[in-house]
Amino acid sequence: MPSEDARAHDYDVRLATPWDIPDILVLQEANLIRSGGSLSVEFPPAWFETIMREMPLVIARRGGALVGYLIASTREHARGQPLTEAKFTAYPGADDAYNAGPLCVAAGERGRGLALVLMEAQRLQLPGREGVAFVRFDNAASRATHARAGYREAATFTHAGVAYVVVARQG
Repeated sequence: MPSEDARAHDYDVRLATPWDIPDILVLQEANLIRSGGSLSVEFPPAWFETIMREMPLVIARRGGALVGYLIASTREHARGQPLTEAKFTAYPGADDAYNAGPLCVAAGERGRGLALVLMEAQRLQLPGREGVAFVRFDNAASRATHARAGYREAATFTHAGVAYVVVARQG
């Protein structure tokens, strides 16, 4: 599963297991808005366990430390999450489209291509299916990364006064 970028940075890219959840929670906490990051939703351990049983949750480790993850979830798991519901209202996607995200990369790993590596690993796990994500409209770096990964901007929406772009790609 690792790409050339992953090998160049000594990343171990694989599917998460329940043993990875404590490290996922630490990385999630570091990236939440309340911690100075841009991750808007906090998920409990049980949610990650459920997701892992049903959809691929791709992680990356470097030197044993968890440095990134990308979640794929069904629409059913997005229910009750206002941002994700707003996204699928703005752009419904294909019947079997999945929610691509959140994507979380450790601060020290940003700009090294890890997000692209995680996106490609997720695409390979879900061939032929459409992945749908959202990005803050003002996050030029994330929009550019998604474009490099083959996502197209499909719609826009506003939630709680913040503008977002819906991005989608065919697996």
